[in-house]
Amino acid sequence: MKKILLFTTVLFTIILLCANPVFALTINTGNTENNENGENVENNEQSSNGVVSSITTLELVERNICEIDLLEPSTDNVVGEFTKELTDFNSANKEVTLTLTLKNIMEENQVEKPVEIFLVLDNSTSMEATYDGKSKIDYVCDTANDFIDYLFNHFESPQIGIVSFSCAETESQESQEFHDGTESDAKLILGLSNSQEDIKSKIEEYKNGEQGIHTNIEAGLSLAEANFTDNAESEKYIILLSDGVPNLCLNTETTLQYSGAVADATKAKLEDLNSKGYHIYSVLMGLNDANLENPDAPVSETTGKNMTYRELAEEIFGTAENPTVDHFYYINYDNLEATVNEDIFDNITEVKDTTLKNIVIKDYFPQEIIDNFNFEYVASPNIGEVSQEVDTSDNSITWNIELLNAGEVATLSYKLTLKDDYDKEIVDKILPTNTNVDIDYSYNNTDGNSNSTVSPTVKVQYLESSVDDTVAKKPIPQTGLYETVLFAVVTIGIVVFAITKAVQIKKLK
Repeated sequence: MKKILLFTTVLFTIILLCANPVFALTINTGNTENNENGENVENNEQSSNGVVSSITTLELVERNICEIDLLEPSTDNVVGEFTKELTDFNSANKEVTLTLTLKNIMEENQVEKPVEIFLVLDNSTSMEATYDGKSKIDYVCDTANDFIDYLFNHFESPQIGIVSFSCAETESQESQEFHDGTESDAKLILGLSNSQEDIKSKIEEYKNGEQGIHTNIEAGLSLAEANFTDNAESEKYIILLSDGVPNLCLNTETTLQYSGAVADATKAKLEDLNSKGYHIYSVLMGLNDANLENPDAPVSETTGKNMTYRELAEEIFGTAENPTVDHFYYINYDNLEATVNEDIFDNITEVKDTTLKNIVIKDYFPQEIIDNFNFEYVASPNIGEVSQEVDTSDNSITWNIELLNAGEVATLSYKLTLKDDYDKEIVDKILPTNTNVDIDYSYNNTDGNSNSTVSPTVKVQYLESSVDDTVAKKPIPQTGLYETVLFAVVTIGIVVFAITKAVQIKKLK
């Protein structure tokens, strides 16, 4: 019996030694808290024992969107739109992503507007004279006929009219000589028409029409203006062809002179039409006589001689390089065809260039952003090229786009990430992510510039922990595995019970 009890005791001791009675409690040192916006932020400063004791977060202060309009320099019409905006903000990683977008908002295929054109043609008696074996009026009619053909080949349904101008010397009832000086000095040969056949027949009528001895250009311009439509959608053109400067104007019945009131009135009419949106092409023929003195002209204060035809012309029309309005040509008759059917035709039928060219976008950063944030591109620009890194000489990146076609959109994104060793002086300070965006560009062969200082702003926050995070250097021993102990006790009990029964059975035998 004693041997049995000894065996049981030894077995119980072995089972207890096999069970591990001491265990360590696992502690999660990766403490994570939520900021006021409900975004996860990580503890990023640790004590020597590895437990977080403070928190740095990045807060979005204002989601300002930088918007810049690119204007057509000559009209101030908006042709492009630029935006710089915050497209991603990660408080936990202390990152902000900014995206730059430039769009050419012009239509990809610009539809030409309907056109209305009046030919305002000199019909004074001097047009019967010849130049190089051909009459001046034949030069005009041949050129006009070709011009009509070109227009109908280009436009679907151009509207074209014809006005002639001159002035016949008449007598009053008192048999006193006078000159009209009214709109009757001009004649409406054809109102606006889209019939190519009718227009050409009226050119022939102009050629064979009655002529006058004086030239009243203002009357011709005024009659043409009165016969345009009031359609605001159409482009309106006046093509003036004359072999000399005017010597008569409106409301000057008793005045017949060059320069002075006639020149002033004619010039004022050109400027008035131009201010109303009419496109004016003035063609003065007879360049070979330009430097000749006009015996009927006043004496020039500069030369002390009668003014030349050139001086009289420039007094009204300006020069070819610096015209009073739109375009002025002073040519010889054999240059008329090329002037009208090449230069003027090309200007009228030109499809406007709607591309943005030579675009240079410079994005400037504050010094505090450069010093405390890492910069990296999220992706390369889809159009153009950008500097590989920030230019520290002026804290900028430069995005060059050689050409941006109508309807195209160029984009570029970059990321700013707070450095681990940031300067604590920026804590709680509102930081603009940029200081300025400056854009140079060219549109329709004219240079432009636009800029803005609007920018999203952020703020760095540094929070000291108010919780006692002190822990022991070594895990605190704990007892455990009660299931194993219970199993050992039950096992021993069963063994003792079995042995006891065995002894009892042996005694009975």
